[in-house]
This record gives sequence, structure tokens and C-alpha cells, in this order.
Amino acid sequence: MRPSALALVPLFAASSAGAATNWVRAPYLQELGSRQVSVLAESDGAHGAKLEIARGGDAGPTVTAETPSKEAVIELTASGLEPATTYTYTLTLDDGTVAKGGFTTAPEDDRALSFVVYGDNRTYAQIHAAVVKAILATPSDFLVHTGDMIADGSVPAQWTEFFSIERPLLSDRCVFPVIGNHEIGMPTSDGAQRYGRMFRVPAPAGSAERWYTFRFGSARFFMLDAQDDFASDELTWLEGALTAADTEPGVVHRFAVMHHGPYSSGLHGPNAAMRLARIPQLFKKHRVDLVISGHDHAYERGERDGLRYVVSGGGGAPLYKEFHPGEGALKFEPVHHFVKVELEKTRATMTVFRLDGSVIERCAFAPGGTAGWGCGAAPGPASTIPLTQPTPAPTSPLAPPAGGPAASRACNCGVLGTRGEWLGLFAAAGLCVVAGLRRRRG
Repeated sequence: MRPSALALVPLFAASSAGAATNWVRAPYLQELGSRQVSVLAESDGAHGAKLEIARGGDAGPTVTAETPSKEAVIELTASGLEPATTYTYTLTLDDGTVAKGGFTTAPEDDRALSFVVYGDNRTYAQIHAAVVKAILATPSDFLVHTGDMIADGSVPAQWTEFFSIERPLLSDRCVFPVIGNHEIGMPTSDGAQRYGRMFRVPAPAGSAERWYTFRFGSARFFMLDAQDDFASDELTWLEGALTAADTEPGVVHRFAVMHHGPYSSGLHGPNAAMRLARIPQLFKKHRVDLVISGHDHAYERGERDGLRYVVSGGGGAPLYKEFHPGEGALKFEPVHHFVKVELEKTRATMTVFRLDGSVIERCAFAPGGTAGWGCGAAPGPASTIPLTQPTPAPTSPLAPPAGGPAASRACNCGVLGTRGEWLGLFAAAGLCVVAGLRRRRG
């Protein structure tokens, strides 16, 4: 559905003489649906802004929206659009600065569509940029992000770097993210609040943008905050959202997306809270086709408890080796990568790309909650991190911080740097040994 013509639309047109606006967050798409879209941006000063949206080939704007006052943070929403239709947009500031982009609205039928999955971009900006470049060369209708965009969500400069690297991608492909532990930051930080201000998603009241569901064509997505203990409002909401989708007209495919998933063979391993809350059984009951997560920095595909799952955390963070084998993994490769999923009425096809363009594997599966994968031979040799990049020791999950459930939500592994991470690993290992000795004595 991504028309090649959009590649000809420049992100920025020439600004008027004397205009000197710098973007803290260059314009990017949010809330893309069948009949609306939002354009968000942040500049280094307060400006009035006007958004003009035109159907491809039209001489004038189809829809316009303007800010009521001068603001540094710009959020403009256009509604009344047509489904499965290609548009271009122009965002003009009151000093003459102009930004352009394009998008295609979601369909309202079961026609074919595609999306790209990626995540864990933190740590290495050069690798993150290479991931973005590779995704740009791979057409898709929208993006799904598995979290950990930055190392510490409370640091504004890291968000500026993220949006600078993602600028050419997010200008005409809407990203639907899930929150990661690094977005939350330390328990006392404002990382989660900053994340909530960056992204506009169809979140229910009380979720603070942390969990939500959205529909795109024939697919329904359930986007979760996996740092939760699931003895919470999120679990109640999830049960209701899954039940509603059981009989939703036109829904063919169902995807559950979270940062730390219930299945993983990497260093962090499975999400124990999700297992304890029986979230996998809930997914199985409501015919979820694929569970998508990140957190462990590798590519993994598997099946467990009658559920297919994929771990995609290869967007720029240090790579992890297989650490918890035997959890249902069918394929594991520690590599920077992204995943493209193509949906048709009777099947889904998943292709996993390394950054050099080679394919790790290509697999198909049927919708409706049926188990099983159909995968071809993996073409091309396995690749590693480019030799020009550092190859660090893997980050380690730290022992849960004191302070109750709210504190334990922010794992923050990796924020301290490599030495701190390894100290955390040794500390966690020591705690495990002590706990084991106590159990034996008891």
C-alpha cells in the first residue's frame, strides 16, 4: 500500500529568508487511522502552525488545521479523510519554515497491508541510524516499536537524538509504540510522563498512554505496558479488549505487543509477571496470532503453549546471546535487524532482515489463533555487528529496586554503563545464591 511516489516528497522544503527554526522533534505522524491523522512536532521557540493535507494529485488542500496560539509543542489533528487513500501534508510555521511528508490512511476492509517491527534502539546511534536506513528501503504501511527507544526517558537530549535519527522515517510512516523500561527510567524520574507527551495513541482513561488497542485494516493490535505486575487496571482492560475483539466485524488478525514478553531465550528471559498473571493463556483463549516483544537484544522466533511469538530487540542496543534455552525457541540470532509482516485475508508472512539486506528467515502463519509456523530455508550467512562498531558485554538485569511495585517497574538495565551493568549482574547472582542457601536451610 505504500506508493513509491511518496519517496519523492522531501521532508523539508526551503524556508523563507530569515527563518531560523530548529526542530527539537521534527514533524512526525501519530494516530493514523482510516479517517484521521495527527502531526506532532516541537521547535526551539513558540510558533503558530498550519497543517494542510491534500489528496495525491489534488491542486489544493483537502483538510486544514491550525494552532490556536503560539506554542513550541505542535499537535495538529486532521479528520474527515478517506480510507486507503494517499495524502501529502505540509506543516508551515509562522516564520515561513515548511515541512512536508505523506501517508496512506488505513483501509476499512481486508485488503493486503504490511507493517515493520523494530525496537531497542538505545546505546549506539550509528547502528540505530543504519536500522532506520534499512527500514526506509523497505516499504510498509506503518511501524510497530517494541520499546526502549532511548537509554533514559528522563533525559531530553536523548529524545532529541532519537527523533533526529528517526526523522526521515517518522515523517511519513506512523509509529505505534509500546513503553519500555528505559522510557520509564529510574523510579523517581519523569520518563514515563515524557513518553506520554511524545506519543498520541488511543489509550483508555487511566492508562497514561501506557496501554491501548488500535485497529488497522483487518488487524487488531493490543499494546501493553509489560513493566506492570498485571494485578492492575491493565489486566481488567486487556480482558475486556480481547473479548470485544472476539466478535469485532472484519477482524482477521490479532497481535499482542509488549516490551518484555512472556517468552524469551535471551539474557532477560521470560516475563515472570505475565506468566504469573496467566497472560499467555488469555492470549490463547482469544485467538491471538502472534506475541511480539523486545527487551532481549536479538531476534528470536518460537512457539510455546500453543502461541507463536517473536522477539525483536535488534534496533541498536548491545546484542545478547542465548541465555535461557528450552523456552520454545525455534530460531535465535543475536543480530541487529527488523521484521516486516505482510497481511492477507488468509495468511500472514513475516520476513526478517539483517542490516546488510540479507534475510534471516521468511515464515508464514494462518490467522485465527491456530498454532504452527511455515518457514523456508534461511537464505544468506549469519552476520554480526559491523567491525567498525564496538562489541560490548551484554547488559544485565539488575536486582529489583526497593520501594514496592512502582519502583520495580523501572529495570533500567544498562543506564549505568558496562561496568555498572556487570556489577549489577554479580550482585544479582549473589542474591540468587543467598536465596538458594536460605531455602535449603528452611
